[in-house]
Amino acid sequence: MNKHKFGFREFIILAVIILSAYTVWPSIQVHSKKGEAKQTFLKENPKLGSKSINFGLDLAGGTSITLQIDKSSLKDGEDIKDIQAQSLEIIRNRVDQYGLSEPQISPTGDDRIVVELAGVDDSTAKALVGSTAKLEFKILAESEKFTQVVGLIDQYLTRQTTDIIADSAKTDSVKTDSVKKETLSDDELLAGGVAKAEEKKDTAAAEAAPADVVGQSLSSFFLSFGNGGFIAEESVEKVKKLLATEGVQKLIPRDVAFAFGSGLEKLRRDANIKAKRLYLLKRRAEMGGDDITDARPYRVSDGMSAGEVAVNLKFGGIGPKKFSAVTAANVGKQMAIVLDNQVISAPVIRDRIPNGEAQITGLDDMAEANRLAVVLKAGALKAPMQIIESRSVGATLGEENIVQGFGSGAIGLLLCLVFMVAYYRLGGFIASIGVMINALVTAAVMSVFNATLTLPGIAGFILVVGMSLDANVIIFERIREELKNGLTARAAVAKGYERAFSAILDSNLTTVLTGLILYKIGTGSVKGFGLTLTIGILTSLFCAITVSRAVFDWRLAKRDRTTLSIGSGFKTLNNANLQIMKNRGKFKVLSWILIIASIACIAVKGFDFSIDFTGGQVYTIQYQDDAKHETDLNKALSKAGIQGARVRSLGGTSANSYQISVRGDDTSFELAMAKAFEAANQKCEIVAKDAVGPTIGKELRFNAILSVILAWLGIALYVWFRFGKLGLGFGVAAVLGLIHDTIITLGFISAFSLSFDGALIASLLTMIGYSVNDTIVNFDRIRENTALFGSAKYEQTINSSLNQCFSRTVITSLTTLFVCVVLAVKGGSSIRDFGLVQCFGILIGTYSSVCICSPIVLWWSKKFKKGV
Repeated sequence: MNKHKFGFREFIILAVIILSAYTVWPSIQVHSKKGEAKQTFLKENPKLGSKSINFGLDLAGGTSITLQIDKSSLKDGEDIKDIQAQSLEIIRNRVDQYGLSEPQISPTGDDRIVVELAGVDDSTAKALVGSTAKLEFKILAESEKFTQVVGLIDQYLTRQTTDIIADSAKTDSVKTDSVKKETLSDDELLAGGVAKAEEKKDTAAAEAAPADVVGQSLSSFFLSFGNGGFIAEESVEKVKKLLATEGVQKLIPRDVAFAFGSGLEKLRRDANIKAKRLYLLKRRAEMGGDDITDARPYRVSDGMSAGEVAVNLKFGGIGPKKFSAVTAANVGKQMAIVLDNQVISAPVIRDRIPNGEAQITGLDDMAEANRLAVVLKAGALKAPMQIIESRSVGATLGEENIVQGFGSGAIGLLLCLVFMVAYYRLGGFIASIGVMINALVTAAVMSVFNATLTLPGIAGFILVVGMSLDANVIIFERIREELKNGLTARAAVAKGYERAFSAILDSNLTTVLTGLILYKIGTGSVKGFGLTLTIGILTSLFCAITVSRAVFDWRLAKRDRTTLSIGSGFKTLNNANLQIMKNRGKFKVLSWILIIASIACIAVKGFDFSIDFTGGQVYTIQYQDDAKHETDLNKALSKAGIQGARVRSLGGTSANSYQISVRGDDTSFELAMAKAFEAANQKCEIVAKDAVGPTIGKELRFNAILSVILAWLGIALYVWFRFGKLGLGFGVAAVLGLIHDTIITLGFISAFSLSFDGALIASLLTMIGYSVNDTIVNFDRIRENTALFGSAKYEQTINSSLNQCFSRTVITSLTTLFVCVVLAVKGGSSIRDFGLVQCFGILIGTYSSVCICSPIVLWWSKKFKKGV
């Protein structure tokens, strides 16, 4: 390179830096603001929002919901992909009309939709996107019929004496094979069906009702009786299960059906008791909501309901005529406005309504009215959809995650850079410049793809910073070797980069393979981690090979330097003469001991699987004080009779936080838990909650195993392809080393009862990527030395190659370990276990790459002398 020459390479580097800074600027503008100021800024500058990096819900706060189409409701010939596409547009339309910023709505698979809504609480999100929005107008059954049906059910329940299986978390029932019971018609019911039912009851004794309500009449749950009984909030789930049992269902006439009101009502204005109303409706709908053309929320300004909120409906087409005919035929009766089988309101029809308009009243507030209007205008989903997973994070916890995530990143980055400058002098400073540019370019690429940054994604970003230094370390160690061999500074730099390229490429591409597997198979935050890891590794290749080389060339050409400040290192590392191959038998014994101990620990103790894998609910609660409350929470739950809930303290967080988990999908658990804490005077707040259905849990277990196996196979095939003769030996050695590391790391996870969740799978795969990264660098040197000296003294060649790479192995492990220790200590509770697994994985991976994998290569070469 000529003095001060600014060539094409330098032009490209400068252009990338300027373009990256320009691309990242919108993200800085958006995320430098908080709360309402941020939301206002996004609404005023929507283009900037579309160009910035999105924050995941664990950072921004909000709710994520996974919806699955109910295939059983599809008609013959309907294409589920078409239903998914139509439902996606309807949900997007609802969200857009609701006025939310940065919504993430995307299809997954052929029957699911994932919706992420920042700043929206769990209940609002579920009501907005989870409801089918099937609107119907039904007439209430006569009060006499309501009384008779309830009386019949009461007699059936109070005379039921058979022991059955059921509890508050199950709805299973025992059925007899031979018993068949006819459903009573309306005429039979009114003409003395009670007696007829009694005659048949004995043959259906095994027809089950929930165990905790056998012998208790349905009317005993009513707080107030009339045409629609009011049921206390805590008894609603029991009554739902009771009415769903087969024996009770057969007592309900074919032309009517029970339905609950949509919200809770106060029984008296001067009382705090709230209850749900149970209605008996005519099963046939008088008309549906297909003809609705507009729905607007408003506040009633006069009359008895002045000040209350309502939604005004307007019908189009033939809707006004249909509505006029229905109201004319049912004057004096109550018409229920039913949305997704819940009664929104049930006004009395005073007169025929000819203008095609209706009002929905009885709503809690304007927010509910606005949401209902949005749902009705957007239209009904083309098929019912079930919520199979939901995750909610409060804004406070999101802000805390941002501070801890980026704070730990800054500390980890600073430690790495200080170490590099202290150890490699000028070379370390140049590497630091490369790392800073790498961080900028990575952020820019994520902005271009409008990627979502999650808390594990921040962990991946920090980890990439540590791992990106590996390429610089390989280069610097090579340059030192060339300087020792007598080359000038410029020649040593050129030769060092040339010889390091193969090892850098192979080691980094295997890590990219791991990241791609995480991105393809993972979900939610794990997918974000995989994307961040992949982008970071690719940009680090550009910065290490191009940017740092340009700075070196500029520095050396400026004054015709013949020397280079790259540090001298530690003599112990530089002159290492470890007898790895001679002691391979001892390492073999040590590894078998660790493997057997790990398997024994897993077999005896097992894993602490999170709800990601088992299905269930997890709640994160916070106290404002510094006292320990784990015992208090357990006592409060036990006193309230809540069984199966597990409480654990969350470390690594500035707040006094605890996690309460329970398996199963009992929707009443949250309410029961809140009442238990209130009764025990526990002043805590729910800041996050997750609910995962059993379907998702099974898929995550399968995907976790699949991702690890794919990583093993992919790495084996890549190494085989890249290493030519005896390449399969290198591939087999690499995979056996990974299996070794995986089993021992799983033993570590089991021994310390770390929560086994999606983030831990990401950590395990990253450990695999890091371990094989180190292994491949050693293999590359073995391959190089074998080409130079032949394979006559293969054992000696392998041993000398490991010693030549030992300095690089230790330094890379240290820089990455700095970052992982910071993640484990300062990264917050959400990624603490991730950091711990990475720390252990670095240690065991370094050990296996030096002491296990290379001896396997020697064994393979002796077994298959001609190679494969």
